[in-house]
Parts: sequence; structure tokens; C-alpha cells
Amino acid sequence: MNYWPKIIVLTNIEREHLDYYRDLEHIIKTFREYVCHLSEDGVLIANEDDCNILNLKSQISNLKFKTKNFSIKQKEAEELKKILKIPGQHNIYNALAALTVARELGISDDVSFEALLKYQGAWRRFEISEKKINGKKITIIEDYGHHPTEVLATLKAAREKFPDRKIWCVFQPHQYQRTFFLFDDFIRVFLEVLKESTDKAVLDNLILTDIYDVAGREKEDVKKRVNSKTVCEKINLPSAKHIQRGEIADYLKNNFDGDVLIIMGAGSIYDLRKEL
Repeated sequence: MNYWPKIIVLTNIEREHLDYYRDLEHIIKTFREYVCHLSEDGVLIANEDDCNILNLKSQISNLKFKTKNFSIKQKEAEELKKILKIPGQHNIYNALAALTVARELGISDDVSFEALLKYQGAWRRFEISEKKINGKKITIIEDYGHHPTEVLATLKAAREKFPDRKIWCVFQPHQYQRTFFLFDDFIRVFLEVLKESTDKAVLDNLILTDIYDVAGREKEDVKKRVNSKTVCEKINLPSAKHIQRGEIADYLKNNFDGDVLIIMGAGSIYDLRKEL
């Protein structure tokens, strides 16, 4: 709220950081106040496929700055899907946002598409490497995702990239407050990816480890009401297990039978790769 930018990009708005914000309406109100920092010659770049962004835009329609929209339905989306080296619909949205900004800045599409073609991704955002476990070379994907929407997007992107491979995920929930407030969303996501439909399940096996305790941002009463075991119990599928953080490496060395291992979370879980 202390910045007064010339261009603001809104990719999505949803329930998050509910230890600070009261609810979704409070979040939208805060975004609205921030967007109002734009001057008359400013530009709002908005994802018109996001219902909460549409809600926000309906509340600021009388302001004078320019608005430019982007959508997965526009023709450039298919071309971006072909050239991007990082999978997932969320990355197509990010690329569309970048393309829209570039056009506002007078950068040609040729330059923009060349840059997007060369983009390799960011640290711990679907970061791919290889490692041997029990003599077998496997693919490791490290990802910072810790919100249910991020988790779902990353897991679907992994299945998109590796349609025929057996995929495991080790997920470390980040913050008791987030896990508590978004409990039902986490359950919905994990049930969606673990249950087979007519196609192969998005995820073959899930390991949930202990929630990462964020110092100074936790409430003791919340910590008593939620943990990774309760998440696993609610999922109630044999393909989902709770394993304590210190035991995961040994468990994987003795039990891992997959081709792809996703290590996901915003806490200390990134150390796991070194332990294998």
C-alpha cells in the first residue's frame, strides 16, 4: 500500500493470509484501495477470467486510468502453450499478463515471444532436476507452492508434463493458520488429484509432513486444532500418508517406486533433496 505504480497487474484474487485479512471481501477492498493509487495515465492489467477481479473492477468503473484485460480465451494463449518451457495453465496466464504489459510499453510481439520462449522459470517454481534414489534416476520437481490453488496448479502441471509417469508429492503445509482457515480447500484439492477418474490420477502418492511453524504468526489455540495428521485423516485414502519431517528421507529410500518426486512447500522442505 506504500507504492504508487504506473502499471498494476492483477492475475487473481482469492482467500489467503487470513491471519491478517478478515475474509475475501476485506482482501478485495484492500486490492481496490491499492488500484486506486493509479494516476490518470496509469494502466490496470487485469485477468478477466477471475471472478474476484471482475468484482473489483465493477467497484472502480468510475476511475479514469486505462484498463487492459487478458484471458486464456485469446488467440495468443495457444501459441504460448506451445512455446513455454514451463507447463501449467497458470504460467500461460502469467505469460499473457507479461505480453499485455509489454504491448503497453511499446515492446513488439516478436521481442516478447522470443523472451518468453527463452524463459526457464524461477528458483523453486517447478524447478526440475534429476537424482538417483536406490540406483534409479528420477525426476525431482521443487516448488514453493503452499496455497491450495498453487498446489493444484503445480500438480496438474506435473501431470501435463509427465502424462505417463508415476508421480509422488511430499508436501509441507506452511503455517498452522493457513492450514486451519483453508482446511476444506486443501482437502478438496488433494481428493481431486488423488482420485482416479476416467483418466489417470493427477497424483499417485502423497506424503504430508508436519506443518511448518511460522514464528510470530501462529496462535496457540489454532495449533491445537489442526495438524497434518488431521488433514490425512480427512483425505482418508491409502495413497495419502503422514510422515514426520525427520523420517521422510529414509521412508523414500525404502519405499519410493515412482518416476517423479515433487517436493513442495514454502518452509524447510527444500532441504529434502539434499537428504536423498
